[in-house]
Amino acid sequence: MASSTRNRDKKELDPEEIMRRKFRAKCRFRAIARMVLANCYWMIEAAEQYEGVEDVKRRVAQAVRGKAKKKQLLTINDKALLNKPNSERTDHEKKYIYRIIGGLKCFKRYPNHVKKKLAAVTYFKYYSPNRVIVRQHHEAHALYFIVTGDVIVSQLIFDELLQQHVQVDIGIMHPGDMFGEVSLLHNIPRTATCTTGGHCELLALMKEDFKNVLQASVQKQWDEVRRAMSAFTYFDALDEVARREGCIVAKMKSYNINEIILGDGCGIPNFVYFILSGECQMIETLQVCATHRCGHTSYTLYDPYVPKEESEQDIDVKYFNAYKEKAAKEMQQLSQELPEMSRSGSKRLESIMRFSDTKRSGSILKKESVIPEEMLSSEDQVTSSEVAARSGSVDATSAMQSTSEMEADSGLPGEQRSSLKSEVLLQPSENRDSVRFSVQHPVRPPNLRTYFMQVCRYHPGSTFGFGENMRDRRIIALTPVDCMLMPKMWLLQRNTANIWSRIEHFLDKKIPSKRQLFQEFVSARRWLEFRDQLVGDIVARSRTVNWTSVHDVPYSIRMEEMLDI
Repeated sequence: MASSTRNRDKKELDPEEIMRRKFRAKCRFRAIARMVLANCYWMIEAAEQYEGVEDVKRRVAQAVRGKAKKKQLLTINDKALLNKPNSERTDHEKKYIYRIIGGLKCFKRYPNHVKKKLAAVTYFKYYSPNRVIVRQHHEAHALYFIVTGDVIVSQLIFDELLQQHVQVDIGIMHPGDMFGEVSLLHNIPRTATCTTGGHCELLALMKEDFKNVLQASVQKQWDEVRRAMSAFTYFDALDEVARREGCIVAKMKSYNINEIILGDGCGIPNFVYFILSGECQMIETLQVCATHRCGHTSYTLYDPYVPKEESEQDIDVKYFNAYKEKAAKEMQQLSQELPEMSRSGSKRLESIMRFSDTKRSGSILKKESVIPEEMLSSEDQVTSSEVAARSGSVDATSAMQSTSEMEADSGLPGEQRSSLKSEVLLQPSENRDSVRFSVQHPVRPPNLRTYFMQVCRYHPGSTFGFGENMRDRRIIALTPVDCMLMPKMWLLQRNTANIWSRIEHFLDKKIPSKRQLFQEFVSARRWLEFRDQLVGDIVARSRTVNWTSVHDVPYSIRMEEMLDI
């Protein structure tokens, strides 16, 4: 009776409903198989940071060798416990998860009461390489914290040249970063696509749990960044989407007194600093040589990286090829003093004179290294040595150029010219000393002293980090400083009215250079010497006895006057 009833129910079912049930069962089976494949990697305890996942021989070798594994943030038991549904976790398990995730980098920003709530509702997720975690324009369902691995962030941007949308990478997120909060906070579709760059382990927070646990904390951070952006008029022209992107990429940093903000390897590169509160100063290091002569002290700036200043005469010679007539007259006088040469020797001398005329600003060719001895007479050899003694030496490049010019002047065939060139330049010498080339660093003067000069001061509302010259410079906090950091690339992409380039140009012009700081240092020293001499003369002419010593001066004044420290 029961079997007949079941058969009658099956016959009464609609064929479309039967196909729908079969399709649902097939989808569930595929989802289970996909989940098993996705989680089989982290379930292998012998795996060393997922290295050689597809290499079976390496897996077997790792298991047989029994090499000590690297310390992992989450063990296999921790991952299994984080995969357990929230309703099935006991209080003891929640306390254990709180101790685990409390030390993770991605949760250090939250207070303890928030961490306890996160321990009850976070779930472990593993993604293989090149897997899309969230896709742009899709609906948001969860928030993700990166435990291990890197995530590539990309966006679809319309290319006007190709007339189509192109996927462009805009950044990479590392362990400790969080993504997916923008869509949950503003209830909008995903603003970017996040793809795994390798094996990634994540902690996921579902949409309903985010509203109950983390929305208040994220909203507070979001409002803080928005208030910081509204304090600067540079961001007034940005629309709502650009402001939202700015809140995503911005970083808030606080610095203590005397802490280095930027310079000496400190600070975040390629970020622009916007000072919200506090004061800081730029300090530059000056290396000065002090020389005492006849009761007078002279100061010289020692900086091997600063090029030598060019005079007007050097500029005329370098750019306008001046003083050519003067060089030609000198060479004519030199040729008149020499005796008459043979025809072959005179031709070569004229070619040398033409070369030296064009290369007058540099060094002049050594004649004896170019003209073969068999091509000159005895008188020519003597005169050529005299010319070499008067003219000096040159480098190998100039010698090769002059040799080619001489070969062109002489009417020799190509084979004879090549043999002559090999005779002149390639013939080895029997008593040639070995030459070793090495980089010689400049010798530091013995009386070199280091001084620190204040370049400028920054107040609330100031900005820096646009690419200013930071060699031998550092920015130090005078008071507790709060800064907002924005990526320079993001700012240049939204360079309304070329504002950021103009600010960079303004800073380069207003911040004094090292030479200007040195001149200020010398003038300050001259004033101190004059003041000390004037006070000494006045005290020497007075008849009163002054029993005041240096110990009677307050420490604050003494510290300000100790400039050499």
